[in-house]
Amino acid sequence: MPSPAIEKSTAQGGDAVRKALRLRIISAALMIPPAIAGVMMGGRIFTAMVAFAAMLMVFEWTRMVEGRAYSWRFYLLSAGAAASLVLASLGNYAAALVVAASAGAASLAPIGGFTVWPAIAAPYIIAPSIALIWLRIDPAYGRALTVLIFATVWAADTGAFIFGKLIGGPKISHALSPSKTWAGIGGGVAGGAMVGGVAAYFLFGASAAAAFLLPGGVMGAASVAGDLAESAFKRRFRVKDISGFIPGHGGVLDRLDGMIFATLAMTSAYLLYNMFEKL
Repeated sequence: MPSPAIEKSTAQGGDAVRKALRLRIISAALMIPPAIAGVMMGGRIFTAMVAFAAMLMVFEWTRMVEGRAYSWRFYLLSAGAAASLVLASLGNYAAALVVAASAGAASLAPIGGFTVWPAIAAPYIIAPSIALIWLRIDPAYGRALTVLIFATVWAADTGAFIFGKLIGGPKISHALSPSKTWAGIGGGVAGGAMVGGVAAYFLFGASAAAAFLLPGGVMGAASVAGDLAESAFKRRFRVKDISGFIPGHGGVLDRLDGMIFATLAMTSAYLLYNMFEKL
């Protein structure tokens, strides 16, 4: 029979999982309605929402990689993010990418010591934010595809959490994350596929439901890959949560790491679709 110590540890572990899940549900319930409202309204409201999230992520990123808050690189990169997203909202995507790249390059200046890590915010945070605005502005499918990204990422995050905690099993890689399991990966992909199909049913009609199972699964996999990349970064800099902005999730980057990769997957696929459609 299990010892009282083992039973107590198991019970405490179950309580911790339930508490973490409860916090995640409450946080999601508070965040999802304004996020969906921003997507539905589009325009300046959506741009402001993306810009606010991008600057919070830049703050968390520079603080993590530099070990201090409000460095000159944070101000430079956040200003570059704001300018880039304003340009993107006006349809000047090339200029937006140039400004983002310039901010990243300027952050390499060896003022107070040389480091390449802050500059990674340009391709890792600012560029995907520009891509998200580009997608949402599309008059034909922008709103629906943006809703689809949000829905599949939330589903993948929830599926990965539930499968990983309840099923457990073999770990993926201690170097990437000591807690991530293959069951969690499966839950993320399955959640993305299922919700991708359901969301497509309501967004595009019944005939699109089956067609979007695969794209939903791909975005679910991209979301999980983003989570793994963020875990690797945190292990590199020896932090558990990048910040405590969102109870149950940690920081904004902890919550949106999957969104970054899923956005890149969706916008790349849609860009290719548009290119081939014009041939």
